Amino acid sequence: MKESTADENDERSFLSLFQEELVTAMGCTEPAAVALAGAAARESLGALPEMILIRASRDIIKNTMNVGIPNTPLKGITAAAALGIIIGSPAGGLNILSTLSEAQESAAAQLTRSGTIQLELAKDVPSVFIEIRLEKGRRTITARIVDKHDRVEIFDNNKEMVSNHIKLADRADLLMPEKIFAFVNAVKFEKIEFLIDAAEINLNLAEHSASVGYGIKVGKTMLSDGYNEKELFHLGASLAAAASDARMAGCSKPVIINSGSGNQGITVSVPVLILARGLGKGRDETARALCLSQLIALMLTERKDRLSALCGVFTAAVGTGAGFVRIMGGNDQVVICCIKNMIGNLMGMICDGAKGSCALKIYTCVKAAELSARLAMAGNSIPDSEGILANRLEDTLNIVEKISCQGMIPLDETILEIMLEKENRSS
Repeated sequence: MKESTADENDERSFLSLFQEELVTAMGCTEPAAVALAGAAARESLGALPEMILIRASRDIIKNTMNVGIPNTPLKGITAAAALGIIIGSPAGGLNILSTLSEAQESAAAQLTRSGTIQLELAKDVPSVFIEIRLEKGRRTITARIVDKHDRVEIFDNNKEMVSNHIKLADRADLLMPEKIFAFVNAVKFEKIEFLIDAAEINLNLAEHSASVGYGIKVGKTMLSDGYNEKELFHLGASLAAAASDARMAGCSKPVIINSGSGNQGITVSVPVLILARGLGKGRDETARALCLSQLIALMLTERKDRLSALCGVFTAAVGTGAGFVRIMGGNDQVVICCIKNMIGNLMGMICDGAKGSCALKIYTCVKAAELSARLAMAGNSIPDSEGILANRLEDTLNIVEKISCQGMIPLDETILEIMLEKENRSS
């Protein structure tokens, strides 16, 4: 039998990574994950609980405060947990909120008002952390999600009984620029053709939203005067924003996510697909550009906490810029210049929770990706001596990690404090 080479091992790892990360989700992934945990706990308990305790990280709480939940006017982390508990089955995964009956919505609203749900801020936990503890009589069931939105562990009276935890390969070693470039250039088209289908799912949501209008209508507004078919970057940014408008408003159409986020999945796919089609690129080159965009975004996610004070749309748009360069015929070195332009331009864009105005950030970041890509294609990039940039891309990525994981933690705490103060004043 032929011994596998390192490249073959990397290919398997990248394809496995896509299978795990690029999944379908309904609505914002944080409320969906909370509902998933609630449903998993209720299924194991086998009955409605007498007491409910939700413990969650600051970023989970931040991202569930102001976002719409599909198929219901209910909002907030307690409502999401109540919906999951009433649904009672985690089989839908992050699509758990795709169908809700009036009876389920009514029961969840009643449960939310019942006073049986307590919420605690969990400290010193990963950025993705949800724990829902249900009590009935002497029995306690706890569902816990850590690090990944759809990875659920179940504990029966503190003893682990069920887990869908999958040990991941060392992503930091895999998600390196040279390995990504090698994979994108060499992988057979048939193995990544599905990335076009995934992008089309997100484009379907975008086109629906551009027609109907959701939230503050960022995408619909930017397209209101029509567009010249040559203005492909504007069209891509507008449609991506439109998809976010709909998703943040609770539209019941699915998206394919990246890094646990539908907004990031939209950002890395829709604008790249629009540019590729507008420039008449074939399916092979389109798939490779989408592949590069997806993986560069995942590479940036690996360098920061999955949820943090650093806006995930910014890190996703770094991938978008890389995809633009690929579509325009730039080589790997031009992609590196584009990445450094993006980091030197928008590093520090804050995340103040999932909400309707995320669409504004998507439009801004995609337009910045256009700027970064065009500068790189013209041979222009920010000098390494300026600001936080380093001589090597790997060193710049380490700086991104340091800023996100160390420098922005106090900022994240301050952002949540401000948001909670606002909510307390309004209530």
